[in-house]
Amino acid sequence: MAGEKTEAPTPKRLHDARKKGNVAKSEEVVQIGALLVAVVGIRLLGPSLWWNMRDLLHEGLGNPTHQELTRQSAQRYGRDTFQHALIALLPLLGLIAIAGVLFNLAQTGILFSGAGLKPNFSRVNPGAGAKRIISPEGLVRLGKSLFKFAIVGVVVYLTLAAQMAEIASLAQFGVPDATGRLAKLGFDIAIRAAAALFIMALADYAWQRRQHLKRLMMTKEELKQETKESDGDPQIKAAIRRRRQQLMNRMIAAVKTADVVVTNPTHFAVALKYDPVSMQAPMVIAKGQDHLAFRIRDVAMKAGVPVLEEPPLARALHKAVPIGQYVPASLFHAVAEVLAWVYALRAKKPFTRRRMAAANLGGNL
Repeated sequence: MAGEKTEAPTPKRLHDARKKGNVAKSEEVVQIGALLVAVVGIRLLGPSLWWNMRDLLHEGLGNPTHQELTRQSAQRYGRDTFQHALIALLPLLGLIAIAGVLFNLAQTGILFSGAGLKPNFSRVNPGAGAKRIISPEGLVRLGKSLFKFAIVGVVVYLTLAAQMAEIASLAQFGVPDATGRLAKLGFDIAIRAAAALFIMALADYAWQRRQHLKRLMMTKEELKQETKESDGDPQIKAAIRRRRQQLMNRMIAAVKTADVVVTNPTHFAVALKYDPVSMQAPMVIAKGQDHLAFRIRDVAMKAGVPVLEEPPLARALHKAVPIGQYVPASLFHAVAEVLAWVYALRAKKPFTRRRMAAANLGGNL
């Protein structure tokens, strides 16, 4: 069907979506991952945290102050107690914060986008909210919530069923031992439930990524348009290629009218033309490098144009003079000697450096 999105998103489309903050992400991974880290952190840091809180309560309740209770003293005591409690909790809170950041980065990488900060009034629209609730995605979210409750219920049931004998024997122990055993049982339930939920969160991330790619799929027309915008309009590119070919053909045709072709001999070739009547200086009418240089030499030789190997001059002309421009004054002397050689060749006379003056080029150049 026309307009049906059947094409996978291109890297450019994915990049543009990422710039807008539109990436595959599961909040479940962040929330439940942080919960799992918190449970493990409490398991590891729990004893030291317990003793710090115990000392804090003992200090506050076991050593009452003899100062007069005023508003200022109560505020100072509350502030000191809060600071001590915060210091005790800081390792656990820091661990949870780092876990939240890492779980976000693992999904999206480093991402800075201000698109999410723009106001979107459709989010507070009751009608749009109701549509989201009864949409397929809303039903999926409801199903995930119910599945979470089921997972936690199954984990709690299985853990308690395996520990029923120990739970029944708690009455034989003192309060400290019984409390410790119950705490261990509670940690076992929390860790198993959090681990099971985290596995489900990873599955949710895979589903979110699949939905993200599905939303970014493209129609064939969109793919063609993007290719045209990225690589250029094929018609314009074809016109440019034709124009280049035309200029190339004109340049190669001009080689046949040149007075001389100066070569490197293999890497550079420059065709020169000089008419004392109409030109104020010799002109570069064609030049090329490597394969094009070989073509210029070949055309010149077939047309009977003299070809002279002068590597320094060929390199200098190729670098300094554009096609259709006159030779600069710094190269007049060298070019004049080449043209004098050409004129001597045409006249069937031996050429020496002194014949340049006889060719009457010095005054004209």
